[in-house]
Amino acid sequence: MKSKTIYLLPILFLWTLSIQAQTEKSQEPISPKIFVVLDITVHDTIMYEQYRVKVEPIIKSYNGKYLVRSGGMAFDKDPDKMVIPGEGNWNPNRLIILEWNSMEELQKFINSTEYQKVAELRKKSASTKSVIVKENLTD
Repeated sequence: MKSKTIYLLPILFLWTLSIQAQTEKSQEPISPKIFVVLDITVHDTIMYEQYRVKVEPIIKSYNGKYLVRSGGMAFDKDPDKMVIPGEGNWNPNRLIILEWNSMEELQKFINSTEYQKVAELRKKSASTKSVIVKENLTD
């Protein structure tokens, strides 16, 4: 009987440590996501398409993620990508929602030389309105 106890005690000890580690890990605070919502009116679809193609890999390289890309663009033939107006007569030509894990990641993207170079294409081809919002984890 003693030999079985000798083998079981270390196993129980390791199992207890594992449960404790999992409990501590689940209590770590969750960082709220950062979202950028853009309402873009495109004036030059050819130049804007150049911007779109160039900016996608830059966004990805800075841990950004597209959540929504909608609008009546020549390259968006899919009717499911059309913006459907709701209340208040808001009908953006192109609606984009991007997600970042932190404000720091977003700032690194915005201030990067890679992005600054291609941002000129967007500025020349479109008018942009944007807001940055933080995910609300308390509700």
